[in-house]
Amino acid sequence: MIVELVINNEKKKADLSHPIDLSLTSKIKNSFKAWYVDEIQIKVIKNGDFIGSVNQGGSVNFKEILINPHGNMTHTESVGHISKEEVFVNKTLKKYHFSAQLITLKPEKANSDGESGIKKGDFYIGIDQIKDKIKPNIDALILRTQKNYHQLKEKTYNNTNWPYLKKETAAYIRDCGIVHLLIDQPSVDKEFDDGNLLAHKAFWNYPNELDKKRTITELIGIPDGVNDGIYLLNLSMANIENDASPSRPTIYKLF
Repeated sequence: MIVELVINNEKKKADLSHPIDLSLTSKIKNSFKAWYVDEIQIKVIKNGDFIGSVNQGGSVNFKEILINPHGNMTHTESVGHISKEEVFVNKTLKKYHFSAQLITLKPEKANSDGESGIKKGDFYIGIDQIKDKIKPNIDALILRTQKNYHQLKEKTYNNTNWPYLKKETAAYIRDCGIVHLLIDQPSVDKEFDDGNLLAHKAFWNYPNELDKKRTITELIGIPDGVNDGIYLLNLSMANIENDASPSRPTIYKLF
């Protein structure tokens, strides 16, 4: 299926039959994870004579799933992730297709302690790495900070001190008009930040306001061979009332 759209006053087309999946598969074994949580758990429901497993003699497969969206899923979150007020992420989107720009960045290594909690040896993304790279009138920004896509599917991020956005960088992205921010790390913030969540707060301008339209999507994976550029993004998530929900962002090449 070919669709036509206009981005920055330019007519473009996208083939919806060729999606590029940015989500990672969550599995009960050998799956990626962060924040010290286990892999997802899937349990067969048993109630009296009922067994929710065809292999165990039941008529249907009927299972419950235990997940932590932040720790073992590609997920999308709202400002409700850091606010006192409940803001359900499934209520934030009024549409599901957006113009998106993919940018590959190489995190910088800090040679000494600095402002905003930066410690020697940290890897971070500063404004200089992204300044003037974001195209005008783009809805979503996809940041690729890692290579070796296939390794991401089983990567454990615990105690890795992953690369993160400086708060000034997150604020700059917001000021560029970006509404949806996606990254291939467990968080836009550093692993150990004493609960400051500086990049989250800067992107959502919290607590100065309660931004109910912007989202952050984390733990994505960008397949090798996908080039930087402008794409059509479909941002879909489970319809769950929570600060974060499992999501499956997909992008489409434009021509």
